Amino acid sequence: MREKSNGNGHLTGFVVGAVVGAAVGAGVALLLAPRTGKEARTWLARNTREIKDRTTSAFEQAKETVRREIAGREAKEIAIAQDMSR
Repeated sequence: MREKSNGNGHLTGFVVGAVVGAAVGAGVALLLAPRTGKEARTWLARNTREIKDRTTSAFEQAKETVRREIAGREAKEIAIAQDMSR
């Protein structure tokens, strides 16, 4: 039987998968690309920063989504409690 999920695990799994996929892709690209060592290091540094920025942005968006969902649930619970007290 499937357990109830609040949805946060799916987003976390996606972000982790995206980071791991990006790292594996970068490693394969380094092994197969016809670049000199200096060019490869420059490319890797630039792409590492880009991946970090994208990951940070995705994480911040995920946090905001979770905050909104929690606030929405709390507002709904408050509204239900107020209706029940009338």
